[in-house]
Amino acid sequence: MQTIFKWGVIVGAVMTIFMFGSYFVVAGNQAQNMGIAEVTGYVGMIAALAIILFAMHKQFSERADKQSLWQRIIFGVGIAVIAGTIFAICDVIYTFMINPGFMDAYFEYYLSTLPVQEGPEYERMVEDAMAQREMFAQPIMVFLVMAATVWMIGLVVSVLGGLGHYFWTKSKMNNQAM
Repeated sequence: MQTIFKWGVIVGAVMTIFMFGSYFVVAGNQAQNMGIAEVTGYVGMIAALAIILFAMHKQFSERADKQSLWQRIIFGVGIAVIAGTIFAICDVIYTFMINPGFMDAYFEYYLSTLPVQEGPEYERMVEDAMAQREMFAQPIMVFLVMAATVWMIGLVVSVLGGLGHYFWTKSKMNNQAM
């Protein structure tokens, strides 16, 4: 459990650094930079969660014959849960305390990316966006969405990494036995 916590904090810190780095790209909440910041944020999430693979290798390589696939997956998911919680807390702090104008700037950016910019379809899309904006005005919703995003990506990384590591160590052990 202590190892999961340690790696979860490391992954959460790396994700948070990427998050703040992407927000610095959006200096002054400029709408034209929001897309770049969004991509940078997701790349940072995936890159940080890839650390789970390193942690898994470090944790299970010496005891590969005694550890099951499920233990590897649970290990990775545990790291992702801690990292996602840290990341979501930092995102809420940034969005509501450090840069309270972020949501308004992001909303403007979002509206500018809509495929239709006038007419009844546009009005319906704006209405939907307003409902989402209202929902994201609540810190708990921002926390849940950001944490769930990390948890889902972390689950995928953990399953794929667990499978890969499990079969890699099994084949390595079989080759050594020959």
